[in-house]
Amino acid sequence: MKLDNIDLNILRELSKDARVPLSTISSRVNLSIPAISERIKKLEKGKYIEKYTVILNPEKFNKTLTCLAFITLRYSESELNSFRKFIKSNPDIVECHLITGEHEYVLKIVTDSPESLGNLLESLRKSADVLTSSTSIILSTFKNDASINI
Repeated sequence: MKLDNIDLNILRELSKDARVPLSTISSRVNLSIPAISERIKKLEKGKYIEKYTVILNPEKFNKTLTCLAFITLRYSESELNSFRKFIKSNPDIVECHLITGEHEYVLKIVTDSPESLGNLLESLRKSADVLTSSTSIILSTFKNDASINI
């Protein structure tokens, strides 16, 4: 599927607000509501739209400590499986990426206190054979887009 300018404009509108009414998109891109609906279905089917979600405010849930943890594992298949299982089961780990450079993985952790961060990291070290780790606390954020900009 090749995207045209109308598709791109629809995606821009949805990325600003996924709950925007079809009638609003229709008036902004000058296309009928049924045509907008059909294009959105095609964008979903073509995997241009992965999912619709809500972004929660961490502070409202007392999650005021955000950090990046850089992890290197002592590699074995069982260690990797234990690591992945731990990552998936821990709700305070909101992102995990395999990276290049000095470390293998970077985790974004959003939690409520230095103590809970310490407990999480200690549990991680017990769940998998962590060779090295380094953690940086995020002091402030001036850009945090939920999706790519097109």
